[in-house]
Order: sequence, then structure tokens, then C-alpha cells
Amino acid sequence: MADDWYETVYENKHDAINDFIKQKQTTGRSPRTLNSYSRVLKRYYHEHFPDLSPAETEVRHIEEYLRILDDRDVSQNTKRRYLESLSAFFSYAMKRPRFEEITGNPAGVVLEEIPKQIRERPDCATWENAKKIVKAIPNPRNKAVAVLLAKTGCRLEEALEIKMDDLMLDGGFVRLRERKGGKQTVVPIDRETIRTIKRFKLIRRDTDLDYLFVSIRDDRLTKTVIQRAVRDAAVEEGIMENGEDRFHKKFTPHTFRTVFTTLMRNQGMKQHVLQYIRGDAESETMDIYTRVDRNEARDEYLDCIKPLGL
Repeated sequence: MADDWYETVYENKHDAINDFIKQKQTTGRSPRTLNSYSRVLKRYYHEHFPDLSPAETEVRHIEEYLRILDDRDVSQNTKRRYLESLSAFFSYAMKRPRFEEITGNPAGVVLEEIPKQIRERPDCATWENAKKIVKAIPNPRNKAVAVLLAKTGCRLEEALEIKMDDLMLDGGFVRLRERKGGKQTVVPIDRETIRTIKRFKLIRRDTDLDYLFVSIRDDRLTKTVIQRAVRDAAVEEGIMENGEDRFHKKFTPHTFRTVFTTLMRNQGMKQHVLQYIRGDAESETMDIYTRVDRNEARDEYLDCIKPLGL
């Protein structure tokens, strides 16, 4: 299943790693983050270095791992993400006396040498293109997902995690319960989005599943379905070529997030309100001092958001 990373935390043969995953779970890490950690650590110690223990891991082993990733043409940012998972584990283990045999963080040493690659802003990331794509998606369910992406700037996995009791349509809000960093946010939506959701609910499959968006198999809808729907609509509207894989030339569900952010900034939305609606993990410290009232956020949101013309 394409999204099984979201549902399953994998066991590791090393107790220290299992302890690390469980501790991260108790401190509120999301299932997505937990599976990112567990997959990377399992592949490292079960597939690439099955005879190596965490205590025996040295910088040279991490460098060898990078060469393996190079042979697979893994991008620079993906390499960083994998090393961040390894580094998080070693950093955790070093601070626990029960893992006294783990005395260093070899992944952290190598991670410092890999700069983060800043991608270009997609050429096609415009509000006009977002409007064309949303209108061109024929399936009402997939269209409703795209409307939420365009109108809230949320991540695709956050939209697919919405449950029926997360809808606060009378008040003009929706709860996003699986945001980055394990947070929840109640974000504003406008009349056009409310109408779209209400219309979809009238034809939604009759199912016992709590998720708003479900598949024909009565499962939570997978990311692949929406990725395909957005791609097909973008190709149909001439916004991108079929098979396009250059980042700045293709329109994906995540491009809606860029479009939303650009629109809100251009419309003059306050930065802390935009960070709140986007669910930015890095804004957590600032939010301790700058509390965002959801009703004030909604007033500003309604002043800034534009219609899709559905």
C-alpha cells in the first residue's frame, strides 16, 4: 500500500532503536515522523549494515552509506533527511546512561558537511494555474481535496487525515490534526470551501470510516490518488508536460502550499497568522509569545483569500 509508512512503525533488532522510537511516540511525534525514523534506521541496520551495531557505528560507516545513496541517485535533501533520522537516534542514545556503549554521533558529524539545497520556486506556482487545475479535476472527492490544499496551504497528508468531526463548517473552520511536529491546528475556511465540502458530503460513500476522504475500498484515501488527479489536470490544462520531473516545471499537490503562501504574503497577511495557518513547525517557539486567536485569524484570512471561481 502506498501510504503504509503512515500506518506502521517497524520494529528494529536493536533495543536502543526501539526504545528511541517509543520515547519519541510518548513525546508526541506524529505517526509520519515515527515511521520516517523507523524506516531509515531499519534499512540502515537490517539491509545495508546487518552485522553492525549502533555502538560500533563510526563516521566511515555513515560515509559508506552516503556512497550507497549516491549510487541510487538520491537527492541531496533526501540524504540530509536520512542522516537527520540517524543523528536524532544517536543524539538520544548518548544522553541515556543505559546506552553507555553509544558514545558518539557519527551521523551528526557527516550531516554538518551536507548543506541543504534550496529549490527554485516552481514557475507554474500561480493562483491562476491553481484555479485551472482545481476546476479541471472531475471527481468531486478529489476536487474537494484540491480546494482544501489551495485554500488552506495544508500538506496533502494533513488533508487526508481530516475526520468528520474535524469539520466545523457552521463556524467556518476545519481541524488539521496531524500537522508537522505532532501539532493540531484549527484553520479558517471561506464560503467557497464550505460549499465544496458540503456538496461532496452529499455524495460521499456511505461508510463507517471516520475519515472525510475515503477510497472505493473503504480505506483512507491515499496520496497517490490525489497526486495523479492533480498531475492529470495540470497536463490537461497545459500547465505542465506529461512526464515532467523538473521541480520548477511541475505542479504537484505540494505546489498548492507554495501558491497559498505566495498569495497570502502578497495580500498582506501578518507573518505569524500565516505561520499559524500553514502549521509551520519552526514557528512553535514564537507561538509561545504570539498567541493566534482563531477568530482573528479567520477575519484576516477572509480579507486575503481569493475565490477559485467554482
